[in-house]
This record gives sequence, C-alpha cells and structure tokens, in this order.
Amino acid sequence: MQKSVTAKIAAMATIGIAGAAYATVSDINGFEDVPRLFNDFPSSTLNFNSNYSPSIGSLSVQESNYGSGNFANRHAACFADAPGGPGTDFDYGDGFTFKTTLQVNQADNVGNVEAGFQVDLFGLGFFGALTGPGEIAAFGGPLPFHTFGTGIYNVGDEVVLRMSYIPGGGEGDDLNPSVMVYEYNNLTTASGWVSSGPVAFGNLEFGLPSGANPGKFGVGAQINQPDAALGAVDFAFTGTMIPAPASMGVLLGASLIAGRRRR
Repeated sequence: MQKSVTAKIAAMATIGIAGAAYATVSDINGFEDVPRLFNDFPSSTLNFNSNYSPSIGSLSVQESNYGSGNFANRHAACFADAPGGPGTDFDYGDGFTFKTTLQVNQADNVGNVEAGFQVDLFGLGFFGALTGPGEIAAFGGPLPFHTFGTGIYNVGDEVVLRMSYIPGGGEGDDLNPSVMVYEYNNLTTASGWVSSGPVAFGNLEFGLPSGANPGKFGVGAQINQPDAALGAVDFAFTGTMIPAPASMGVLLGASLIAGRRRR
C-alpha cells in the first residue's frame, strides 16, 4: 500500500488536486472561538484572544489560578466561513494544507500541555507538541497516528506545524486511501523541516468521514492536571493559514522529498 500512496503524492504534487476539492477550504474567513471546550477547572482566570484577518489567524491564551477541578481545560479556535462561526465542516473530499507557528511560553505546574492543530470529529484528533515528554505527534479522532519522538520540543521553542490532507479514491476505498502528511520545523533548535511522509488513513472511511457530524479543524491546547494555585500556562499561535490551492502542489512535493529524509 505504501508504494501506491507515495505514487499518489507525487502525482498530486505534479498536477495538483482538482479545484472542486477546495470548495469548502477556499471559503475560510474567520474563527469560531471555543474557549473552555473542556472546562474541568471552571473558576480559572482565562485570557483568550483570537483574530482572523484576511487569510491569516492568531490565537493567544493565558490561564492561571485554576482552583479546584478534576482533569483538564481545553481552549480552541476553529476555522469558519465567517468571523464568529459556526466552524466549517471538513469532509472526505476537502483536500487542504494547514500551517501555523506555535510557541508555548509557559507551562508551570501542569501535568502536560497538548498544543497544536485539532479536529473535533468522533473524538478529538490532535497534531502538535506535548510539553510533558517534549513530543511532537498526531493521534486521536479520525487522524492517522504518527510520532516524531520525545525530547524534541521544549517550553519556549517556536515551532512551525504543517499538515496536508490528500483525499483518496472515495470513502471506504482501502486500495486508494486518503493520506495525511505531518511536518514540523523547530525554529529554536534549527531542526529544518521534518516530515512524516504520507501516512495512510486506516479508519472505516479511509479518510475524513463525511456526513451529519461536522468535522471541525482549528488550533488550540489542552492543559492537563494543573495545580490549583500554581498552575499557569501561556501559549500562542501565529501565522495560522490555509495556503492557496495553487501552492498545494509545491507543498506536497516538498513533503514527499522531506518524507524520504525523515528521521
């Protein structure tokens, strides 16, 4: 299967994905703010600021004084067709590339901060940095699993995240599955671009499911087990964007090359 997936990526890089696949993606023009998506510490002091000016979005969050609670708080901003939402539904045929620059500036007295891209569809999927183990990984929801390893992200690092979704032959087509390419570039450690290469979907749909349940993508973070009095986090996403369809072939071509050199 890997050979056919790689061949498909190369073809996409050469000819691009059909313009119809971008009918949803090209309409993105705002964020749906979703502070306290998880709210196990409802009395925390939260400063949540998002902005989506033409084609580029940002999100900054500071939180402290958690008080009593149980598991985690989670804050997000989802891509939307208009400022304020509702969040856009991404379906099987909606090919895309997402890009953002993440910096977790503070993660004091918390069990872990999971910051990066997320998808809310049949559970929460995630691609980004985990401050506890210093890992960059993708997992959960419909997303195919991949880890770049631990000890590669430190609090304070500025890292560019990029993920590219290439639809397959149709929902349920296991011979021509959709693939995701995960990439990061740690600007602080000068890692350069590191790519997963094409990672095939293995769910029942072999790609992002379509249907009544909206598949919302965005950026955000989950703060796990913060100390009631001493827990404090500060993180920011800048340059959050969906590159124009014309650049998709270039991005996927770069992903293919980087995938051959992945660590």
